[in-house]
Amino acid sequence: MSETTGIEWTDATINFWWGCSKVSPGCDHCYAETWAARFGESLWGVGAPRRKIKGAVGLLYKLQNSASWWAADAVIGKFHPNSARRVFIQSMSDLFDKEVPDEWFDEAWNAIRSCGSLDLQLVTKRVSFVEKRLAGRPWPKHARLIISIVNQEEADRDIPRLIELKHRLGIPCIGLSMEPLLGRVVLRDEWLAELGWIIVGGESGAKARPMHPDWARSLRDQCAEAGVSFLFKQWGEWIPAPEIEDAGGVSFHTFADGTWVQRVGKKAAGRLLDGVQHDGFPA
Repeated sequence: MSETTGIEWTDATINFWWGCSKVSPGCDHCYAETWAARFGESLWGVGAPRRKIKGAVGLLYKLQNSASWWAADAVIGKFHPNSARRVFIQSMSDLFDKEVPDEWFDEAWNAIRSCGSLDLQLVTKRVSFVEKRLAGRPWPKHARLIISIVNQEEADRDIPRLIELKHRLGIPCIGLSMEPLLGRVVLRDEWLAELGWIIVGGESGAKARPMHPDWARSLRDQCAEAGVSFLFKQWGEWIPAPEIEDAGGVSFHTFADGTWVQRVGKKAAGRLLDGVQHDGFPA
């Protein structure tokens, strides 16, 4: 949780609590769970306790109170200086986690609704639980809803639900976080007409699964054709590589179509897709 962050698509992160349960193949190697384990925390799974972050509400209000300063400063931040500060809600958990007490969610939602000068980014793997959690409360116009999609199965199941929520709740902008991208995903035209933002990235960490370069290229091209903002966050641990007969101890992976990728580490892999940095942001 921080007033600044290295995450490429946001300016700050807020966590009202820490801990979650795994509900998707994208959760298999959860970075937040790994971090918690380093600190001796056991916060993952159904029935496991979550840890409430005491300073979260105060920090969100601090960001709200400095909103005018942020917009006026011509040099600070990664983005256009006249844009609202983007804040990622629950980078170490899920705002719509069923295991979290109602009073925790109520406190968080009241703070979210109160901070109208921020551009709040709510990312969830639990789109089917969003409306139940809200229990009739209105959706704030300064918050966008982004769902995690890692493969075609999740896309077919959850994107229609997201679009239905957009219309029922009046959500101003919806998007997809496709990280880690674990397979080729074809987005239907009717979905792209509703989506405002797509973030794509490969997996990082010790057990990172490789991403086929064409999976990312396909989504880039689909977004370009439909006029949807596209952000390529990272390759993760693996980058495209030429076919090499003798790997010489270097880690390589080959896909069924013969495409090779090489493990070089997240920093070395970078975030250029075919030599281009894609930093698309929705209005």
